[in-house]
Amino acid sequence: MAKGRAGSVTATADPVTQFFAALDQPGHLATFEGDCAAVRFDVLDGRKAERWHVRITGGAVAVSHGNGAADATVRIDRRYLDALVTGRLNAQAAFLRGLFTCEGSVSALMMFQRCLPGPPGSAGRVAPIPSKTVMAERGMK
Repeated sequence: MAKGRAGSVTATADPVTQFFAALDQPGHLATFEGDCAAVRFDVLDGRKAERWHVRITGGAVAVSHGNGAADATVRIDRRYLDALVTGRLNAQAAFLRGLFTCEGSVSALMMFQRCLPGPPGSAGRVAPIPSKTVMAERGMK
């Protein structure tokens, strides 16, 4: 896929491609309202490497393939990213176990993890609390 929006994806696409395409689809996610960050994923699969670049600007989400500047750069093996985007692996646990590395802003990565699914078989997905709400509750702007 060339640089630009992730675009439509077939139902037979792998879970990683499906996840990023679904993230890109609405173009705006209320859970990221007021947040701004860019996270690049360097996905390693044997000798091949694939890049996904996610830019969030005030809730607007854009996904592309590319080597653009990012607040956080995640280097992860495809099998672990597959497990993250299908809810079989928790991002914080994976990071603490050293299953992937993050250069740059870990807070950007923590923000991004709000869009990851819960474990398979969970009773449903609770809507994440936007940063703006949390900061307001703490009396911060």
